[in-house]
Amino acid sequence: NQSSNQPIASVLNLSRHTHPMAKQDQRQWDSRYRAGQGPIRQTPRPWLVSHAELVDALARQVTQAGEQPWALDVACGTGGTLLWLAQRGWRVTGVDISQEALNMARSLAKRHALEHRVQLLQVDLDVWRPPPAQFHLITDFFFLDRTLLPALAQALRPGGLFVMETFNRHWIRWRPQTDPTHLLEPGELAQLVRSWGWEILDQKSEGPESSRPTDAIVARKPEAA
Repeated sequence: NQSSNQPIASVLNLSRHTHPMAKQDQRQWDSRYRAGQGPIRQTPRPWLVSHAELVDALARQVTQAGEQPWALDVACGTGGTLLWLAQRGWRVTGVDISQEALNMARSLAKRHALEHRVQLLQVDLDVWRPPPAQFHLITDFFFLDRTLLPALAQALRPGGLFVMETFNRHWIRWRPQTDPTHLLEPGELAQLVRSWGWEILDQKSEGPESSRPTDAIVARKPEAA
């Protein structure tokens, strides 16, 4: 069990493994953010906020055990989730492919004097994988790579929380150009988490009548036997 007091860089795999498409993806996202067309969000997602009591209770439990609660935010963008967690006492690692987004997230943390609780890593999520059993909380909003999900399951500590929300296939109605491989099937996420043997604390699956149809989950990894 790795100490939560270790420097983040000594625990996370910071080697620059890159997929051939990574540089192109990075340029595209950086260009979008520079043009003000990226998802510039500096507030937390409502799905996360609605489960603040669970997040806070876990932070208290970890703190009482003598550790600092540590969260991973996948595809963190401009830092809305990072800031919210850091304000609640969490140490947060945010990963994203866009350096422009990470720069915005860093500035946001500095404005709130919370940069000491935030570590930002530019990574290619097609190939980067988090270390096992490292985080007490993992959040993932509007990023779907099915090959990454088992690694996230391994990266969460026993008793930790997994909070995720992203679009399901009904989003095609509103954005026909969306790559369907980036969309969940309704109920797919909950079924996957159940197959891991985890406890589902809350879930939702919205239909085509929603203007932003998503599937979302809050789940707890079982305590070690």
